[in-house]
Amino acid sequence: MSLSGVRFDYIHAERIAVPPPNSPLQINLNFQVEGERAIRRGGTLEVPFTLILTTSPSTVALTIRGAAIIQGDIDVKNLPPQIATPVMQHAVFEASLILRELGMPPLISIQPQQNLK
Repeated sequence: MSLSGVRFDYIHAERIAVPPPNSPLQINLNFQVEGERAIRRGGTLEVPFTLILTTSPSTVALTIRGAAIIQGDIDVKNLPPQIATPVMQHAVFEASLILRELGMPPLISIQPQQNLK
């Protein structure tokens, strides 16, 4: 079993308001793998997923739907971490790019490196 690709079928993002200055945003991220809707096509299995991101206060809403393309046999009700983790990473990376285009702060706070002497 191996992950052979990630396909994005639906992407919707909307900036609802400008983020308040000097106020932290709480990011709510929900990632769901929909194993019961998996479809077998030849030697591959397409397992749908959904990523929903919202913020508090409400400044942005983002939804990404797609499918993980998997070769081999797996239990679709309980995806192993070596499949589920890269799929989620692909979706979060795509969400980060979209948020940047909407003028939102990055999902992951990057701390500047300190000079080590």
